[in-house]
Amino acid sequence: MDDTRDDEPLSDRRREELLERVQRKSATVGQQLPQAVEIQGTEMNLKEFVWETKRQGTVPPELRDRVRKVRAKLTAERKERKQRLESADLTAKEAEDLAQSIVGIDRAISALKNLHEPNLADSARQADVESSRRWVSFLDSILD
Repeated sequence: MDDTRDDEPLSDRRREELLERVQRKSATVGQQLPQAVEIQGTEMNLKEFVWETKRQGTVPPELRDRVRKVRAKLTAERKERKQRLESADLTAKEAEDLAQSIVGIDRAISALKNLHEPNLADSARQADVESSRRWVSFLDSILD
């Protein structure tokens, strides 16, 4: 950690450290999902949304569009916050909080990306294959 006070202006060195931190793929390891996040002026109960969706095992068809929209909004919010971290006049405390919020958003995006969205075309194809196998099995049993 940096030894500067929280209310001091953010140093270039510390800014680079924080930017490097939010860019690391491993930054979200062990990171908790944020309880809530403000996206474009609207507070969203992110943790509850992710866990409710994950609890269902797969993303139900009626929630797919909503999950995709939330991911897109989170991605846009992450980009805005990263740009702010790159160029805004911030105190050390503000920059640390901003970096932490970016990592939390990354964690939420990762959790939402890992939700299973069944591919209906693959399911239909698999059903056709199973039907064909049953039919061939039936014909084999008749012809024997």
